[in-house]
Amino acid sequence: MTNIILNRRKLLAGAGGLSLAGMSLPHISSDALAAGAGKEYVFLSIVTQVPFWADHRAALKDLEEVLDIKTTFTGPLDFDTAAQARQLDELIARRPAGILIFPGDPATLAPGIERAVEAGIPITTCIGDVPQSPRSSFLGINGFEAGKVGGELLAEAIGGKGKVLLGTFPAPSTLERVEGYKAVFKEKYPDIEVVDVVNDRADPSYAPTAYLQGIQAHPDIVGIGGTDGDSGKGAAIAVHEAGRAGDIKIVAMDRNDDMLPYIEDGTIHGAVAQKSYLEAYLAVHMMHWQNTEGLKVVPDWKSANINPLPEQVVTGVMTITKDNVNQFKHV
Repeated sequence: MTNIILNRRKLLAGAGGLSLAGMSLPHISSDALAAGAGKEYVFLSIVTQVPFWADHRAALKDLEEVLDIKTTFTGPLDFDTAAQARQLDELIARRPAGILIFPGDPATLAPGIERAVEAGIPITTCIGDVPQSPRSSFLGINGFEAGKVGGELLAEAIGGKGKVLLGTFPAPSTLERVEGYKAVFKEKYPDIEVVDVVNDRADPSYAPTAYLQGIQAHPDIVGIGGTDGDSGKGAAIAVHEAGRAGDIKIVAMDRNDDMLPYIEDGTIHGAVAQKSYLEAYLAVHMMHWQNTEGLKVVPDWKSANINPLPEQVVTGVMTITKDNVNQFKHV
């Protein structure tokens, strides 16, 4: 393994996160931009069939014009972690200028990330991290804290008491949000009981069934808290089918276009949205800085065997309600 990888791991032990509020973006000269023109940056995701990725795709499209680069969005349609690992190896052979990854399973992807960095390809991660890998930076929310925000919204909607369902699928980043919900209930709302955690598979065709079954198994619930992009609409459809719309309060995750109408009509009380556009927009810029000598942390960070990027960029969340939902619609 290269010295860069080894030294970077030494740095991880003492590294902290970075808030965007304290981050100043480096200036890239026209010569550096010209040197980076035409380079390809790839976003390797998973469960790519769902509408959640609209903002990431929009950012990639805008970046093509801003940086004069090529971008590609790819990944398995379903939650197929082995297929995602195979695609990463295929990308390494293609040698793009950088790869942004939403990891389905960190352990499965870690060896491929090492191979990519050894091949000289910058890697960043978003939404979920692979912290023991030589990726340059992670951008995204703190899943646990985002879950706490959702828990507060749901507690507000149900008056701080009652039985609730939580919805998720088995990705580390979403499971952290479930723990955030549970933590805020334990800390501040002891009269709220989580009676079940539903696996909606992040599948828009399956999620309504999962939540309807949960409602039928626990007919006395008063709320549902969703932690993935398809949980909100799935739960909304389920409460309508069960004749419980308005009776069961819902808090969703993210800003999918097909979910927003349910916030408008009151079926969903609110949603906790990631800054998805920002994740992709900033991540590609950061990798582009690495490729165009845009970072002057030291005169030559490569020979110095250092990572010039922040180890983590915490992008935070946005709360969507009926009052501001129009701002989140894709035009």
